[in-house]
Amino acid sequence: MSNLSSQSKRTEPLQDDGVDKEHLLHNFVEAKQKINAKFRDLEKYLEDCEKFLAEFRKADENERDIKKFSSKVSGHLAQVSRISEVLSRDQIKMAFFGRTSNGKSTTINAMLQDKILPTGLGHTTNCFLSVHGSDLPDPYILVPGSDDKRSVKSLDELADALSKEKLDPSSLVQVVWPKSRCKILSGDVVLVDSPGTDVSPDYDGWIDKHCLDADVFVLVANAESALMVTEKKFFHKVNQHLSKPNIFIVHNRWDASASEPDKMELVKNQHLSRSISFLVDELKCVDKGKAEDRVFFVSAKETLMTRVQKHQGMPQGGGAIHDEGFFARQLEFENFEHKLEECISKSVIQTKFEAHAFSGLKIVNTLKDFMEQRVDSASQQRSKLEKAKKEQENRLEYVKEQLRIYTSDTELQIKEITSKVQGQVTEAMREVIGQLGLLVNEFDHPFHPHPESLKSYKKELYYHLKRGLERNMTACCSNSQIQVIFEELEKIEDGLCSLLPETPEVSLEPGTLALDFQANFELDVPRLCTDFREDIEFHFSLGWQAILRNFLAPRYPGLAIALGANIQRNEQSLVLTAPAVVQRLASPTIPAGTMVLIVGGLLWKIVGWWFTALCGGVYVMERVCWTNCAKEEAFKRQFVDYASEKLQSEVSVMSVKCSGQVRQELTSTFTKLESLVQREMENLEENIIKLDKEITRLEKIENKSIILRNEASRLESELSQFITEFGLEKSKI
Repeated sequence: MSNLSSQSKRTEPLQDDGVDKEHLLHNFVEAKQKINAKFRDLEKYLEDCEKFLAEFRKADENERDIKKFSSKVSGHLAQVSRISEVLSRDQIKMAFFGRTSNGKSTTINAMLQDKILPTGLGHTTNCFLSVHGSDLPDPYILVPGSDDKRSVKSLDELADALSKEKLDPSSLVQVVWPKSRCKILSGDVVLVDSPGTDVSPDYDGWIDKHCLDADVFVLVANAESALMVTEKKFFHKVNQHLSKPNIFIVHNRWDASASEPDKMELVKNQHLSRSISFLVDELKCVDKGKAEDRVFFVSAKETLMTRVQKHQGMPQGGGAIHDEGFFARQLEFENFEHKLEECISKSVIQTKFEAHAFSGLKIVNTLKDFMEQRVDSASQQRSKLEKAKKEQENRLEYVKEQLRIYTSDTELQIKEITSKVQGQVTEAMREVIGQLGLLVNEFDHPFHPHPESLKSYKKELYYHLKRGLERNMTACCSNSQIQVIFEELEKIEDGLCSLLPETPEVSLEPGTLALDFQANFELDVPRLCTDFREDIEFHFSLGWQAILRNFLAPRYPGLAIALGANIQRNEQSLVLTAPAVVQRLASPTIPAGTMVLIVGGLLWKIVGWWFTALCGGVYVMERVCWTNCAKEEAFKRQFVDYASEKLQSEVSVMSVKCSGQVRQELTSTFTKLESLVQREMENLEENIIKLDKEITRLEKIENKSIILRNEASRLESELSQFITEFGLEKSKI
């Protein structure tokens, strides 16, 4: 009873339920356009992410994690590229199946409102035919292996099994039909007509090639018989490959039931029950409550004829008288088309786009979360580095200022110490010169007045004097100088080392450089004494020249010269030379006895015999005492006087020289420590530059991550809106 009531409702004219059928039909086209645009945006977004991550992982501390995620993004990009490719060529494929002569081609022709596909008795369709919509007004066909557009009239010759010129049964001929002539084709739908399921043992392979990827399957059965095993076999195979395929069952030639009106409802209920059982119980592809809307009872031939006549401007049915079920069958065929449109609008959109939409949404959510993490991580790292950079800049400014202060103070201090050392050396050298006699008297070497012996004696004396002077100067000055330098270096080291980091590479133990200092008090004694001329000849203390030289010349040199003394100035000492007469008397060629007699005679006449006798006695005594020892003492005495005057001229030279050594030592030490400070400043500057570059890099990462995060949010919103707009499963959002 329920079946009868439901069928009575199905045979009533379709009422306007407020649904825009044209909009319903174009839902798939609109959804396809939108999801294609979304995936193009997603593909471009993933390319930007991949490029960003490739740059990011070059210098990031988490390079391993970034590299891992980058590989994941590359995988997503490949996945989205494949999906985009599929979506770009996606059409709704509606495949028609059934045994030979069940009316598959006639059903399609009725939908096209024209007799296009070959129809007739027996095995008619020899190969696979696909009907595509076109915006062009004129239809045409394309055969495999050729781009030539052929007339649709040639289709009978190519696809009709009875034609002499026919294609291989596995071939696919494309029929391009104007969308204006068939409403369902405007929804980017392709109708596929197949040969009968019972025409060839290779049929399964052909089906796999051309129809297994269909979105809607229409089984055209013969209403005059039950569903056959061969018809069910294919759909069991489809059911194994697809999850809940969209299957419609059309019982064609239902007009034959008009000949037996008393059995019509019983047969109908039988076909309906078996069809519903096949869909619900065997295939499990539809719920029982919706299964009835997948089974239809039509007469494709009647519908085709009616629509062709209407298209040609003739009365529907050509004025023929129809049975009372004619209009019900017409409405049932329209209902079949309407249900197909609903399936295209809802089920097929879900089948084709739902999984892709949720895959895209999952990818976008993953990237959004990752970019959010990058923003937080980059921001935290940047803040930390900015703080470190500020500390380094403050440290650099402090070191520069302190170095300037220490440099200025050290220059003044070195100047003071240099002056102090110069005074110490001057005082010490004067003290050493005052003790020169002791140093010369310490010299113990065989003395002989012979010129060669004197030459050797002088050489050894100069060497002795050189060592003694340097030793005495070192004893007088070194300790005090080292102490001064040590104290100053401690100040320098304490000051400059405070500007250095506490690392073993730059640390110095206080005073180590000062203890290495040794002043150089070297004196070139041979050079200083090169003009020294000793006088170790015997000179009578009461002789005329002696009197003039010792008593008169020191006070009245002019008078002494007038009386016969020859006085010459040689540098800082006076050398007195006797007159030529006296020199001749003192010549070695005159015998000493003769000279004594001459001088004695002169003195006898001048001063008398007693004075002459006294002088003669003194002379004899002095002459006897004038030994080599006396000569050595005279030599040393003359040398001390001469060397003292020469060394006095070296006091200022030596003091300047030693103070210069101290200055050089202090300056050198300061320069070494200053170089360490300079190196530290260079390190600080390099660190600041590195930190600045890293901060800039992190800023770029942060900004780019924000842009990519916002872009992910936009894509997430658009994909969610797409899912909501086309009624996909909201529970998956």
